[in-house]
Amino acid sequence: MSGDRILVIGGNAAGMTAASRAKRLNPSLEVTVVEAGSRIAYSICGLPYYLSGRVSDLSDLQLFTPDSLMSERGIAAQLQSRAIEIMPSQRRVLVEKGSSGKCEALGYDRLLLATGYRPVIPDIEGLDLNGVFTASRLEDAEAMESYILERKPKRVVLIGGGYVGLEVLEAMVTRGLEVTLLDVAPHVLPSLDSNMSQLVTDEIVAHGVQVMTSRTVKRIEAKRDGRIDSVVLERGMLRIPTDMIFVDVGVLPSVELAMNSGIRLGSSGAIAVSDMLETNMPGVYAAGNCVETTHLVSGGSVCMPLGTVAVKQGRVAGENLAGCRTRFYGAVGTSVVKVFDIIAGRTGLTTKEALACGFSVVESTIQSRLRPEYYDGKAKATVKIIAERGSGRLLGVQVVGGPQSIVCIDTAATALCAGMTVMEASQLDLAYAPPVGILWNPFLIALNKLKY
Repeated sequence: MSGDRILVIGGNAAGMTAASRAKRLNPSLEVTVVEAGSRIAYSICGLPYYLSGRVSDLSDLQLFTPDSLMSERGIAAQLQSRAIEIMPSQRRVLVEKGSSGKCEALGYDRLLLATGYRPVIPDIEGLDLNGVFTASRLEDAEAMESYILERKPKRVVLIGGGYVGLEVLEAMVTRGLEVTLLDVAPHVLPSLDSNMSQLVTDEIVAHGVQVMTSRTVKRIEAKRDGRIDSVVLERGMLRIPTDMIFVDVGVLPSVELAMNSGIRLGSSGAIAVSDMLETNMPGVYAAGNCVETTHLVSGGSVCMPLGTVAVKQGRVAGENLAGCRTRFYGAVGTSVVKVFDIIAGRTGLTTKEALACGFSVVESTIQSRLRPEYYDGKAKATVKIIAERGSGRLLGVQVVGGPQSIVCIDTAATALCAGMTVMEASQLDLAYAPPVGILWNPFLIALNKLKY
């Protein structure tokens, strides 16, 4: 094990966490990270806040450069190096360098695939026009910022109302742009049930955004000079004038390298791994947004493109790369987004997801203050509880409300990971003091209302 070669393909959340953990556990390991892009160890989650001006410099979102990674952690990094083939019998990976097409074979004793995700590109005519953007790399933020500074757009259309789309939406409103949000789904933020999503829509509309759901974009039109002119909708052929477009309609796991190398994919379309994150190819591990995860509530195999899941998988993978035997148990899909003055979060299953998994469902939804009325009690939270009829097993929780609502989501995630019933969770001993909460936590109120 001493002096073994560890090769990591992918230089962001899962890959960097794994590389660092393996090197820390066994400093004699020779660890190399191969990254197709021009940066490593950066926070793509910070992209909207760079666009809003809250983050002043993109370098603030980058934890390491290749030089600092080597000097501080003893890990080598090769940028603009795309892995194109795994040769398992030789324990080598063929890597294409830059745009030159020149290839190099890198040897390994153990290999980690952390190839992440890629944005879904919808089939829309004109999507290749200048002024249409997605967000999966920091280079996308640079391109958007340059476009805004040079072209000074007044209007922007956002196609897709997911987490990143809503964060970019807020950034565009902050910059004074006129914003229209289009979504093919019946409601924005489809990771929530419709009654909870409506609260998010209300907040967006209150900030001057035009929201249009159940609408499909047919094409994007340009002016004679090539500048974006408008978005044309399928139904009614409605034209929406715009100067800029942002597309966020979902992501897919980047699995082409694995698939072409004979590594098995799971039912979700992501890479199938054992609980030690090893693939069907001995000595080859995978972690992060390209990997299938066990959902701790449904028991099914799903793809969860969440940074929190990716870094935990990265840590487990790093320990196994270093020769330990560590398991990754799964996740409950906890996520949250801030939209203007509220946050919207979910953990576990939504009602729709629970029904699709075959559960007989009961639910309750309550609204409660987050602090006593006598102590700045304006902020409220709406909490939705989903449970299994009969057993009372907790299946999922959604919260929309003031910033303190995050406590409800994290508490619910803990209860779900522990497999608690509604009765067990309703007796959790939670903290209380007027400056930070109310005597009956909104999560507990919703649990106690539920009849199962």
